[in-house]
Amino acid sequence: MIITSILYLIASFVITYITIPILIKFAESTQLYAQANHRTSHKTPVPSLGGIALFMGICFSSLFFTPNESFSSIQYLLVTQFIIFFLGLKDDIFVLSARKKLLVQIICAQIIIFYSGVKIDNFYNVLGIGTLNEVEANIFTTLTFVGLINAFNLIDGINWLAGLVSISSCLFLATWFGINNFKVELGVSLSLIGSLIAFLRFNKTPAKIFMGDTGSLLIGLTISYLLIRFINLNHKETNLVFSFRSAPSIAVAVVFIPLLDTLRVMFLRILKKQSPFTPDQNHLHHILLKKGLSHIQAALVLFAINCGCIITAVILNQITGKIIIPAMFIVLYTFFNLITFNRMSKKYLNVTI
Repeated sequence: MIITSILYLIASFVITYITIPILIKFAESTQLYAQANHRTSHKTPVPSLGGIALFMGICFSSLFFTPNESFSSIQYLLVTQFIIFFLGLKDDIFVLSARKKLLVQIICAQIIIFYSGVKIDNFYNVLGIGTLNEVEANIFTTLTFVGLINAFNLIDGINWLAGLVSISSCLFLATWFGINNFKVELGVSLSLIGSLIAFLRFNKTPAKIFMGDTGSLLIGLTISYLLIRFINLNHKETNLVFSFRSAPSIAVAVVFIPLLDTLRVMFLRILKKQSPFTPDQNHLHHILLKKGLSHIQAALVLFAINCGCIITAVILNQITGKIIIPAMFIVLYTFFNLITFNRMSKKYLNVTI
């Protein structure tokens, strides 16, 4: 398993790494750039086709190294990855309406629910909720997919951020799947990590390429799938080497930064009587930039916070699962303010996190 795991990681890295320079040259020759505007933090046109390279790295590794007898378990994940890939690519080039993107995301969720059987059908007493019926399970699983897909899309606002946060989530998932010998899920996690590491090389400020919606939507879909598998396997498999008594709470911690940031900005928009999908500059990374941090510094801060949330959740799980989610907010508030305290200006000192 160790050799195969290394192959997943290396292959996805190499494919992505050699593809990105080709995409950059293609974007230059066709003038396919993410144009700078009043909301963007980059000042010059930058190619936004990095998601193509991520897709190629992830799918190549998954298709090539997954054993034939195990392929059926990720068959429909790959189908939905192809659908999301073309959705994101069209949006990066032509721009699609939010309604059309939402519809395709819901269709992808239904494919995975009905054909793969991957769904959240039990909260395992988190918040006092137990087993869900078929309709409830379908609705909540669909909301989870759509919510996380868009959460990762929304945090892709500065260089390195979406990549680093995704790596922190996948490192945890890969470790757990590896310890418990779930080879297919481990392979998918490592494929994503390898591709993201290669992408970060070209996304460092000054960025040569962005992942675009193609990349962020693909990441959100894949991590959503892995998280639901993580929850299900924790409570349905009996021969686990290491398990969590409160897997749903751990799953929240794994994606705490993108999840909280999305809910936070939507809440603020609604308070202002705006559409929750109205673009603005109220994300956590925008606050950090306004406090004087660079793109990379802000991304590293949020990466550290997400890692801190995961570590805290793992430790608290051994005591009680009931305080994991409240503890996440304490970790966020503490890290966010301690790390940036010396850079705060009076103007932003009282910004609500």
